[in-house]
Amino acid sequence: MPLVSDFDKYFLHLPRISRPDDFDDFWHTAINELKKTPIDVQFIHNKRKSTGKFTVYDMTYIGYNKVQLFASLHVPDKINKPHVVILFHDYDDVTSYAQFPIDLPFAYCFVELRGHRNIIHYDEVEKKSPGFMVEGILEKNDYYAKGLYLDGLRTIDALRLHNDLDCSKITIVGKGLGAAVSVFTASHSNRVVALVLDTPSFCYIDMAQNIAKSIIANEINDFIEEHKNKKSVIKKTLTYFDALQFTNKISCPVLATVGFKDTLSPAECVFALFNHLQCDKTIEVYPEEGHSAGGIEQMNRIIEWIKNQFEK
Repeated sequence: MPLVSDFDKYFLHLPRISRPDDFDDFWHTAINELKKTPIDVQFIHNKRKSTGKFTVYDMTYIGYNKVQLFASLHVPDKINKPHVVILFHDYDDVTSYAQFPIDLPFAYCFVELRGHRNIIHYDEVEKKSPGFMVEGILEKNDYYAKGLYLDGLRTIDALRLHNDLDCSKITIVGKGLGAAVSVFTASHSNRVVALVLDTPSFCYIDMAQNIAKSIIANEINDFIEEHKNKKSVIKKTLTYFDALQFTNKISCPVLATVGFKDTLSPAECVFALFNHLQCDKTIEVYPEEGHSAGGIEQMNRIIEWIKNQFEK
């Protein structure tokens, strides 16, 4: 029998998924709660950032638990009713897609993850970090990720109120934690027709907590160390938010990216997510690269892939 190579073993990695009995009810109730909150969206023309190719709007709207959300919307000037690409950045990295090569014929909405406007960035010397990934973690209804995930759906609702956009077919692109938001959003909206998971994190959390060297893993592990008697409670909360849990509801095409030297989004966790997807899917592998796998070149490939989805 031939030996399984290190590369092939990743494609065979299929950890068992166990959803809490009230998993679907929890999210059904959460989405209904969100609908009770007025969107109150505003699109403010940003003349300084607008070019001859795109008109830029500073976008504000209200998310779950009445948290104000922020985004930057770029609408092409000469395209009638463009489809929209929504981008979610990584945790503690609002610049994840600062160099994303926006191109016609789409409109682009760069979403700021909740709480990231006045964030305390990670400081390795003083061991300071944003702390969001343990905020409310002892109770699933209070956990930061609940609002974060629902913000994905709220962003779609807000964009639908812009008269110059076609939101019937939406593409979502997410980096790291933003990819987990993207998975949730695509799993709960039939408007999402293409999904890009760029070195996704917050998937296969049990494994990630043991091998990832990320701010997310550090925040949660440090909290568990300080509250050892609450470890089982914390793990139970996380089962409602692990991106693996939503893979069975993804039906649109998916493009994923992974770097074998990524210590923030370990390949074992990325492939666990990818292998559980039951849709048309592609993964681009960078054996010698880390969390920025592919860099600008990969961002250009993402744009081309999105265009191809609309040409089919």
